[in-house]
Amino acid sequence: MTAPSTTTPASTTAACEAACPLHDRRSFLSKAFLASVGAVLLDACGDGQIGVTGPQAGALPEPLVVTLSAFPALAAVGGIARVDGGGSRPIAVVRTATDTYVAVTMICTHAGYRPIEIVSGRFICPNHGAEFSATGGWTGGQRTSDLRQYTVALDTVAGTITIT
Repeated sequence: MTAPSTTTPASTTAACEAACPLHDRRSFLSKAFLASVGAVLLDACGDGQIGVTGPQAGALPEPLVVTLSAFPALAAVGGIARVDGGGSRPIAVVRTATDTYVAVTMICTHAGYRPIEIVSGRFICPNHGAEFSATGGWTGGQRTSDLRQYTVALDTVAGTITIT
């Protein structure tokens, strides 16, 4: 049988401090505070991933046919219009040349906010401040990836574009 310990709390504390001189209460509380601040900041940044995943980032489930005459903003080069009719996959089209159009998602690639806004010939996410060019390239604000572009086919005879 082992004899009961004869150390007193004071001698136990002194022995611990001698063995572990860097582990005092102040040091422990400082490290715990920094760890908790780091955890809060990490959580505030979302899942740590840049870019949207899932169905909103992928291809359209079916082609979207747009009648150009229904969107007066697309009559001139540089014009931009939201063309999806208010659906769950907001899409904008910009006319980049006489017979060239670019279609981009209006879902922010940072955190999936939708729809982002068309402002003065560019896109701005009101949620985190990400800014994109008319063709979807990231230009400033919250760092993220470019907006997803879709394939556009022009039918000059019908006066339509098909977005896939």
